[in-house]
Amino acid sequence: MVNYAARVATALCALVAGGAAQEQLRPGTPGNAVYDYVVIGGGTAGLAIASRLSAFASVAVVEAGGLYEQDNGNQSVVPYYGLVMPVLGVAEDYPPNSLIDWDLLSTPQPSAGGRRIHYAQGKTLGGSSAINTMAYHRGTVGSYQRWADLVGDQSYTFDSLLPYFKRTSTLTPPNLQKRNAPNATALYDSTAFDNSLKGPLQVSWANWVDPAQSWLARALQAIGQAVNPNGLSSGKVSGGAWVPTTIDPKDATRSTSKSSYLQSALKNARITVYLHTQASKIVFDKEKKATGVAVSILGQNCVLSARKEVILSAGVFHSPQLLLLSGIGPAATLRTHSIGVISNLAGVGQNLWDQIFFNVLRGITVPNTGTYLATPAQQALAVQQYLSKAAGPYSSAGGYLSFEKLPAKSRAALSPRTSNLLAQFPSDWPEIEYIASGFPGGFANKTTIGAISGTLLTPSSRGNVTISSASIADAPVVNLGWLSDPADGEVLVAAFKRVREAWSSSAIAGIVDGPEIAPGDAVSTDAQILDFIRSSAQPIWHASSTCAMGKAGQGGAVVDSKARVFGVKGLRVVDNSVIPFSLPGHPQSSVYMLAEKIADDILKGK
Repeated sequence: MVNYAARVATALCALVAGGAAQEQLRPGTPGNAVYDYVVIGGGTAGLAIASRLSAFASVAVVEAGGLYEQDNGNQSVVPYYGLVMPVLGVAEDYPPNSLIDWDLLSTPQPSAGGRRIHYAQGKTLGGSSAINTMAYHRGTVGSYQRWADLVGDQSYTFDSLLPYFKRTSTLTPPNLQKRNAPNATALYDSTAFDNSLKGPLQVSWANWVDPAQSWLARALQAIGQAVNPNGLSSGKVSGGAWVPTTIDPKDATRSTSKSSYLQSALKNARITVYLHTQASKIVFDKEKKATGVAVSILGQNCVLSARKEVILSAGVFHSPQLLLLSGIGPAATLRTHSIGVISNLAGVGQNLWDQIFFNVLRGITVPNTGTYLATPAQQALAVQQYLSKAAGPYSSAGGYLSFEKLPAKSRAALSPRTSNLLAQFPSDWPEIEYIASGFPGGFANKTTIGAISGTLLTPSSRGNVTISSASIADAPVVNLGWLSDPADGEVLVAAFKRVREAWSSSAIAGIVDGPEIAPGDAVSTDAQILDFIRSSAQPIWHASSTCAMGKAGQGGAVVDSKARVFGVKGLRVVDNSVIPFSLPGHPQSSVYMLAEKIADDILKGK
């Protein structure tokens, strides 16, 4: 009897091992050392900016985790697993993988069923680019104009940022033969990219289209969300699109900041990477200039000194934590924990924006990707497709997204206050993102369970991050603030009704199988819908803005438009925590862009 499961595991493990063998890292060793720049955090932004700086300076990267190929294997390499990764579970009893995740649990959320939410964050070289769902698109012209206006720097307009977006990536057009899906045509504006720049991040369309997703996309189109003819990377995020993902098309493996930026930079290696190394605080001299980072390497405490600058790229939760532990933040908080005040910045850890979503589930009669991987024999066939052709079910991580501003009939039910809050966003800023997907229907005796989700892109609720002690060993205290502003509940109820409209569309009437599974037809009033959302809402892992960029002394700003921390010298923060609000949609592209922009500022002496 053929052991198909063993063959699948062996084949895919061989792929992962082959990728790891390409490493040429210069590892850091215990002991004090001096570099031009020290970057805290080897994640999405950290490796991008470190790689660019290494072209003209020596750089140390401090990373608390290890190598995701070893610690998470296929889960972080093979695209399909990005959609089913166990560590992305949000319940308090999620299955942990402490080798690649920080195991963060929020405080109980009073307006979200009192739940404590597990918020996955990559603790590995590559950071969350090694565990995200890989979607690539950009924000709207209006959202970047708002960024520019808030920080008083017109270099943040879309037109000014486009050259940095172009530097980040190389775009591979859709392979129509491998996709074999004429009903899932990818439309896009090729002028929004420039492959002559040889950007390291690989952006491409999946070589497999989930049949369930292609059917459910029709439902969203049928209720008015037309396909955007230019895709979603040219400054207009409206309607639907088969978006590209950060997948290397040559072998259909995940493209991370490690496999792209770092791998490219290692050819001219001036980067030293300190793995399994925990930064505990930033060191300052008497003039309040950052001179280095106190770290623990294999249990040995030492200092990595920076001749020029320290760059903090530890993410939306850990960047504010490290600022606080280093004496930068609200003075009252610092004094409570007997931490000396170096810069009294009230905004550190405040202004947390988070996008949340709900799902509405129904049975459908068409297969989904999981259907094609249901048996060991099918898995073995899919592995053969994957390894020989970089195609088939394992090669894909989804790909259809749809965005809209709520239509007039939905807005009519909103309160005047909520309508006013929404009116304060730029006119091109979508309020809801919809994602359609499917998964095997075993638990409901259905062929496939279809899911259409609605994600809130205009949250009025705000959370915060603080500390419980003066020690890095104690996790940051994360209050997500979900649904604490009633406006968010109103908007999500309106979005929920839109999702039900999509499910009732005649475009998919022939594939819908039975009544609604979750929440079920008994949930019908606005109050019942809101209760369902409060009890089931999930993060889409786009938390931002806890070290917000802005003008000195205004609005709780933590860094200026060059990412320099107010009140000190030689310290910048470069990651999603400094973007002053949650950009509409998926932030990955903008985080890479930001790293490119700040690296350019540093190169130009700004």
